[in-house]
Amino acid sequence: MPWKKEHKSATRGRILETAATAIRAKGVAGLGVAQVMQASGLTHGGFYAHFGSKEDLVASALAHACEESRGRLQAAAERAPEGERLEAVANAYLTSYHMRHPETGCPIAAVGPEVERGEGPARQAYAEYVRGNLDQLEAIAPGKTREQRRRAAAGTYATMIGALLLARALGEEEGEKFLAQARRFLKDQP
Repeated sequence: MPWKKEHKSATRGRILETAATAIRAKGVAGLGVAQVMQASGLTHGGFYAHFGSKEDLVASALAHACEESRGRLQAAAERAPEGERLEAVANAYLTSYHMRHPETGCPIAAVGPEVERGEGPARQAYAEYVRGNLDQLEAIAPGKTREQRRRAAAGTYATMIGALLLARALGEEEGEKFLAQARRFLKDQP
């Protein structure tokens, strides 16, 4: 008896969630299909019922992680008053928790450089996510013209990602101070 569509969809979602966490924690090179399937409570043999290849899994899991991250940033923007949304997004991103837990955070900061050097669907998903985030940040950025809003979005986004990467490199205590400095820098921007 074949599985119902809902079961297959739920199973695929479980695999994607597991793979998205694994990619952010261990990188693309550290992602093993057998380990993802086992952690999802499935056998390795069931993999091809959901994905055509490991590359397909990576691209899909990366897109899944990107959407999760985008949703969190969008929620932070929606909770903030008009005119303070871009700062609220940066503050929600530049946290000690995010620094300590790459496995649940932004996939760009976790595996961006690794994915960027590759080709194929994962690279495409990465580029689409970056463009989408810039558009989302531009929509909430202060400024009278589109160019002013785009510049604010680009500067804020670059600061967010760079600050998180550098804070992780510095370690917990020094990293937390660095994140506070980055938040303050963004707050002081016009």
